[in-house]
Amino acid sequence: MEIATPYPEGSVNAYILLGHPITLVDTGIRRPSGVMSIRCALQEEELSLQDIEQIIVTHMHVDHSGGVAEIQREVDVPVFVHERARPFLEGGIETFQRMEAYFQTFFSACQASGVSRRKRTYQEERWKRIHYLSDGDVLSAGEAAYQVLYVPGHSQTDICLFDKRTGDAFVGDHLLRDISANAFIEPPAPNEVARPKPLIQYRSSMERTEKLPIQRVYPGHGEPYVGHMDVIHKRFAEQEKRCHDIVKVLEQGEMSVFQLSQALFPKLEGEAIFLGLSEVQGHLDLMLERNWVEEHQVDEKMWYALK
Repeated sequence: MEIATPYPEGSVNAYILLGHPITLVDTGIRRPSGVMSIRCALQEEELSLQDIEQIIVTHMHVDHSGGVAEIQREVDVPVFVHERARPFLEGGIETFQRMEAYFQTFFSACQASGVSRRKRTYQEERWKRIHYLSDGDVLSAGEAAYQVLYVPGHSQTDICLFDKRTGDAFVGDHLLRDISANAFIEPPAPNEVARPKPLIQYRSSMERTEKLPIQRVYPGHGEPYVGHMDVIHKRFAEQEKRCHDIVKVLEQGEMSVFQLSQALFPKLEGEAIFLGLSEVQGHLDLMLERNWVEEHQVDEKMWYALK
């Protein structure tokens, strides 16, 4: 089913897997209209919310996980999510404040303080009966056994569900055919010092899923499709082009992440500037790993130059 969202990518998908246990994969946004879309889809199958036996969340972005609490207010149903979601669900306001403080530090290092804004307010995630998943777990859903694959990159909580028998894969935003999912910068996990390098993670995750005998992909946005390897090869090619675009800009001299983002995405403004910063920083991480560029820090501001 498609659930409308207020975000630029438009609608988001949720899936009902029929058979025991009846399973809802993703829940849409944190709005009554999102849950109403799920009700309507269930009614078409002569089912109701009370018939759902479990929820699986592909990742902790609000357009995919936002409806969990609303559904659980009506139905005592367990929810399955990757273990990396634990700080979001159990850390409370302290985790929220730690994350927001990190983003301000990141904006400063990018030289985007006062330009890139995050309009976030704390909202407690009141989920119940949470079951945390790990890579390699097997989860029964809709008369099938799905292997849980941890595929970080788009977020630090992304999973895919893969049915070895049919080749069906529910991928969340890991493999979108029609749009390229952002590899978002995120803060270090609790008790970790270094932030994740999401684009490098994303590439490793795609290399892993490329090897799977996937037959049909059920994505978080857009229509189901066949041909996951074509999508992966396209994403790799796009990333190579982006690296070369950054090289061309850096031929003018050293720059900050924000300056590079402005050169590549001059129309971004407001909260959308963060998308450009994530895109550039992710590719710089890759270029640093390849020894294409060098970085140095001056007064907590990061600068990048060609080697």
